[in-house]
Amino acid sequence: MSLLAIGQAQFAYAQDDDAGQEIIVTGTNIRGAPVIGSPIQTMDATAIAKSGRATLADLMRDLPVNFAGGVANPDGNRGGQDSSSAAANLTGGAGINLRGLGSLSTLVLVNGRRVALSGQFGDFVDISNIPTNAIERIEILQDGASAVYGSDAVGGVANIVLKKRQKGFDASGRIGAATRGGEMEYQGGISYGRNWNSGGFVVGYEYNRRANVLANDRGFKGGNLSSYGGVSWPAYTSRAGAAANIFSGNAAYNGAVAYTVPQGDGTGLTIADLTPTTGGIGNSFDPWNDVDIVPEMERHSLFAAFDQGVSDSLTLRVDGRYTHRKGKYNLGYLAYYGTVPTSNPAYISGVTNNFGVLIDDLVQERKVKVDSLALNAGSSWSFAPTWAMDLGVSYSQERQNRYQTALRDSNVIEKLSTGASAPSSVACSLMGTVATPATAAQAYCNSLGYETWNPYSTEPLSDTLYNQLVGYEDLTFTSRVLQATLKVDGSLIDLPGGAFKVATGIDWRREKIDGELTFNYRSIDDTTVPYGATTQNVFAAFGELSLPLFSRRNAIRGIVNLDFSVALRHERSNDLSGFRTTNPKFGFRYAPVEGFNLRGSWGTSFHTPPMRYQFTGVQPVNGGNAIFYANSFYTAPCTTTLVTLNGYSGTPGGSGNCSFTGMVVAGGTSAKLKPEKASSWSLGFDIESPQLPNFRASVNYYHIKIKDRLVRITSGSLASILSSYFATGSSPYISNLDFDPDDAVVQALMDDPRFTGLSGPGPTRTASQIQAIIYATQMNLASLRMDGFDLAASYGFDVGGIGRLSLFGNGTIVSSYDVQSTPGGAYESKLGVYESTGNPVNFRGRAGVEWISGGFSAQGTVNHTASYKCRAGGCYVASSTGAPTVNTQDLRIGSWNTFDLRLSYAFPDGGGVLGRTRLTLGATNLFDKDPPFVDTGRIVSGNAAEVYDASNATIYGRTVSLTVNKSF
Repeated sequence: MSLLAIGQAQFAYAQDDDAGQEIIVTGTNIRGAPVIGSPIQTMDATAIAKSGRATLADLMRDLPVNFAGGVANPDGNRGGQDSSSAAANLTGGAGINLRGLGSLSTLVLVNGRRVALSGQFGDFVDISNIPTNAIERIEILQDGASAVYGSDAVGGVANIVLKKRQKGFDASGRIGAATRGGEMEYQGGISYGRNWNSGGFVVGYEYNRRANVLANDRGFKGGNLSSYGGVSWPAYTSRAGAAANIFSGNAAYNGAVAYTVPQGDGTGLTIADLTPTTGGIGNSFDPWNDVDIVPEMERHSLFAAFDQGVSDSLTLRVDGRYTHRKGKYNLGYLAYYGTVPTSNPAYISGVTNNFGVLIDDLVQERKVKVDSLALNAGSSWSFAPTWAMDLGVSYSQERQNRYQTALRDSNVIEKLSTGASAPSSVACSLMGTVATPATAAQAYCNSLGYETWNPYSTEPLSDTLYNQLVGYEDLTFTSRVLQATLKVDGSLIDLPGGAFKVATGIDWRREKIDGELTFNYRSIDDTTVPYGATTQNVFAAFGELSLPLFSRRNAIRGIVNLDFSVALRHERSNDLSGFRTTNPKFGFRYAPVEGFNLRGSWGTSFHTPPMRYQFTGVQPVNGGNAIFYANSFYTAPCTTTLVTLNGYSGTPGGSGNCSFTGMVVAGGTSAKLKPEKASSWSLGFDIESPQLPNFRASVNYYHIKIKDRLVRITSGSLASILSSYFATGSSPYISNLDFDPDDAVVQALMDDPRFTGLSGPGPTRTASQIQAIIYATQMNLASLRMDGFDLAASYGFDVGGIGRLSLFGNGTIVSSYDVQSTPGGAYESKLGVYESTGNPVNFRGRAGVEWISGGFSAQGTVNHTASYKCRAGGCYVASSTGAPTVNTQDLRIGSWNTFDLRLSYAFPDGGGVLGRTRLTLGATNLFDKDPPFVDTGRIVSGNAAEVYDASNATIYGRTVSLTVNKSF
């Protein structure tokens, strides 16, 4: 089977060849019944082995129906549900995003069971923890399915079925390399299985190691994008250096630099020693220097399965898997903007002493690890000829950990004698020892006995001083799910067209997420706080029927097959915000002639807000629940009248951008959240004609409408949201933006336990000095409607005596993707519109040809992502002077076409030591095609703009691999 061949469940009843028992196909609860009305894609173990792909995440990238946006991916560690892996995606995992609706709207199952969620918000299933050699097949249901599975099955369902039977040994080894940068990947695995008349088992292990990929090895060019037609960002937004800048006004990453300091120990400097700047730029740094775009990662995985027939009617089964994965990100160097006080011996008379300096002594790091565990046990009891009862119990756990270094430039723990927040560790390091403390803050810093920091020195920092300036965060986060399901299914009556089958049952699950945070980057002393526990219990009752009215055995002219299906599921929870919902689904299949199926479905689906979305407790961590304000982070055109500017950076009324004091309410929920609700219908046909036995084709039209859609402004999207608002005067998120806040509202936020005060440089502010509130909380705000087509075709034929040729292709067309940003507002098309949070393009597809001759095969595949656009105000261009400015006209982002090549040879059985061995040589993106350029202008690290859209492209470049598979 080609990796992209579509297996439609309508064509046949699934059968387990090893056990000789009817099995459950994804999309139904009835043993041996087809999924009626909905399309399914399948990939089996053979196709996976032939693909040469190392990981499940790599495999899923090949599917046009799966979009990259919605959760961080290995090559976009700043993407995902928040700005970076430092935020939502704790361990650099990868999720599945069917139809571009986001990982929240895709239900991912393993062996038909729910598994623990990943990420700081518990909002996706991390498929990177599943070993490839454990997979028997992958089934993708491209339809809503809450009537069968409950919450989250809005965009579709991905069911990863693991091996439960195997004969003998299977071993595999793979080595891969990127041709730019030479990053290597190694993978090896072995599994063994044995079968007997009443049962069998399989056990296995897999190891994977992938080297890091540096951003500047992938065309990031140190942030200087002028050769692409973009902005040279460091000159405008990275104004710091190993030798410090001194600003004419306030210290800020985009402030006006008056002087640079000379190399040396930085002591005894006078204004005469300083070098005046030209154009206010001064020293700048490369924000991508020693920054990984792909982290170093290592994974160990174990899996096992066992089943045993106790009697002719009773079978017991158990299976489990465990993965330990760890990795490391290089995060580059820290820049600090502040003020040298007069108490510091390095203070220079006659200048502002507002400085920016790069702390380049050590590369900053983020270390991550995850322990993933899943255990399942169950029994099947056949208590009548066609009836069976199935009981399943499963437990899954994801224990994630992130250790990261960070500047110690805030303090949310220690207090002064006055009750005010104590100075940060960096502030005390700059203050030095004050001979006669005049303030409580000076007395506090004196008590610490800190070494004084001279930011004007270019000499290496002492270990003591470095540890005063740079601290850490150590977050452990655990997600668990316990699920129990009791189901009865069988045949009620044998109709002329076949057995009328039904299934009914109950399902219960308990989900819990908690954690612990230890840090000193926002305190003086090491501090440990609980990362508050969140729990919910969900109960469901479900029923389903499959009604075959006509089949081959009672076919009449014009009706070869006619089937109907109905599913209904009621699900409720009284925890957190609570919900009760009942979802139906109807499907039909009609075959007027042999080999042609017309099918359709209609149903409703939903997904509940993730538990962490509903948690409003204090989380003093990146991406957690917090309220803070900043003087220099948020900017608007200096000519704007839409917000009051603070003059901290830029000159109000002048050119360029000016800062305003913005307060952010991040994380949690601002109101009681409701489940997202969706209705969807589909209509399509499948062709598998007896006259063309090797030709298959499928066309599926789908229509989805979602209301009460969850919306949250992420830090990764805020820059483009603000720039678009100030350019156009409107925003889809206008209800989340308050540019003239009432003082009482601001003061209430300052009194909130989540309030952490000032972030970044500048003076403290009172409530009346806060010029904007940005509510980055979860809200049921939007509605969405989309429709489109899924297409697939394959045809194989013999070519004389030289082998067999197969043509294949599939793709997803999105005809519309319209968002209603606020209730009652107008729908706005987001199809093919660049946004940092990710929108689908109108077409993604793959097509190729495979030639097979004996044991040799060769396959070439073209991958296509359609062009799209960045609307006015959505990204950045260089002005006539080279300065960054938002685009005033729509910009085209080109299509992306890559070519993959795979060569494979399978040695025949009985071929000696090489018997039953397959060698596969693969090249992904053979011609090393770069993604289309877009100047994102995203604020991620010193305003380091990315050069591509991680939602619709990857940055790997050409990779080559050699894979060896052997059975014995």
